Amino acid sequence: MFRKLRLIIFKYRLLVKYLISGFCATFTNLLILFLLTGVLGFYYLLSSVIAFLIAFLVSFFMQKFWTFRDESKDRIKKQMFLYFLVVGLNLCLNTLIMYYLVDFLFIHYLLAQIITSLALAILSFFLYKIIFKEEAVVHKNKKIKKILIASGIYPPDIGGPANYVRILERELPGQGYELKVVTYADGKSVKEIINNKIDVYRISRDQNIVFRYLKYFYQVLKLSFWADLVYAQGPVSEGLPVFFTCLISQKKYILKIVGDRAWESGKQSGEVKELLDKFYTKRYGFKIEVMRFWEETVALGAEKVIVPSEFLKSIILEWKIPAEKIKVIYNAVRRAEVLDEKRELRENLKIKGKTIISVGRLTSWKGFDMLIEIMPDLLKVNPEFSLLIVGDGPERENLESRIKELNLEDSVKLLGSLEQEKLWKYMKASDLFVLNTGYEGLPHLVIEAMHLRLPVITTNIGGNPEVIRDGENGILVEYNNKKEIEKAIIDLFQDEERIIKMKENALKSLKEKFSRDRMIRDLVGVVEGGD
Repeated sequence: MFRKLRLIIFKYRLLVKYLISGFCATFTNLLILFLLTGVLGFYYLLSSVIAFLIAFLVSFFMQKFWTFRDESKDRIKKQMFLYFLVVGLNLCLNTLIMYYLVDFLFIHYLLAQIITSLALAILSFFLYKIIFKEEAVVHKNKKIKKILIASGIYPPDIGGPANYVRILERELPGQGYELKVVTYADGKSVKEIINNKIDVYRISRDQNIVFRYLKYFYQVLKLSFWADLVYAQGPVSEGLPVFFTCLISQKKYILKIVGDRAWESGKQSGEVKELLDKFYTKRYGFKIEVMRFWEETVALGAEKVIVPSEFLKSIILEWKIPAEKIKVIYNAVRRAEVLDEKRELRENLKIKGKTIISVGRLTSWKGFDMLIEIMPDLLKVNPEFSLLIVGDGPERENLESRIKELNLEDSVKLLGSLEQEKLWKYMKASDLFVLNTGYEGLPHLVIEAMHLRLPVITTNIGGNPEVIRDGENGILVEYNNKKEIEKAIIDLFQDEERIIKMKENALKSLKEKFSRDRMIRDLVGVVEGGD
């Protein structure tokens, strides 16, 4: 019921906001009318005129700056004049109707004012839309020049969203945009200037979550009055503050979604057993449902929702977000480049044998435990096999225990989190990239591996099939299918010609689909109000 009501509110938000502003004006009108007539004893028609004029001021400013969302203060005199014409008409009608209802039909003056206000509200709604029509068009076509980016992570943090924001910093100024960034960060809350032109405001993570959100909200609110548009990089830690900020500042925002935080939270707590595509068929506990409610609400409030894959678009459609609001823009991952030769890297990093590397946050759905499980069988085929796992997370202790149980300390290494450049060196020094994941919006790491000419095996889950064409530029396998993954690894290592062909096809496919120019061009189209 609440979800349906929310959809109706967002669908008819202009009417809802008009009713709220009308209610505020009517309440003001009735309150003053009662004080003047009921308390001070003024003649009710005189009181109604005074109350009407005061309520008009409340109505005008709420409707101009909130309901119809026009910040054009330089046109306020013209609008006030037009508004006064409507008010003059309404005032005459208000007085005549009040007089008729009270003196001829003997209705109580407060009830008469309520009836009169409802009738005039319907008339005024259409008249005000005409008055503000020109300004609304001007506002809609206003050129966007200043963009506030609200991000959850930012370099030196490692991850796709951090790299994405860095790309925007480098590319959007060249398109004529000014940028400011608000982000969470370790350490103290500070402001810094990047490349002498972009202000970055870091809100410390090292504090209570309530204070952290409030400080983030306050910083976004201050900067939203500077910005023409706010670009939130997620629906929860970034999106919630942006949602409430834009309710106050009346700025539009676009939202990027790369996953479902409610599902991730449920998987980590163990409450959710299903993979993401089955998550929406059930209801869960209070915490997960509240998070799901806010994710959907923030997405509904956005002007546009950007997702990096068709798979994620299908997920967001489950949130009941209108399809025309969702735009798929494939990410252009920063091109992974390492100048060192592979032989030199292997010597420096002390890597030997047939090396498999897997990278990601150590969570249950990333399937690192399965890669560890197949290592004994791989070692029987070739004792030179080894596995490197890069990343950190809640599953680290479990993975360490499993490695010891299977006596794989010499063959499997958990390297923890690595800085970007060092990670790329390990990837280039390896022989095969394997990502056994149960969920992936768009696999940035797969794209990086392809840039580094590393053959890829990953699952046919989520956005992976939009990057990997099975058998052409990589291999797709079933998630957590031990025999299938093991066979794919062994077969690939035994076919050098196939590896060479995959590497060539991988580079070609990246140029076609995941170029930086294409991503920026599509994003600018959304920012400027196009499709």
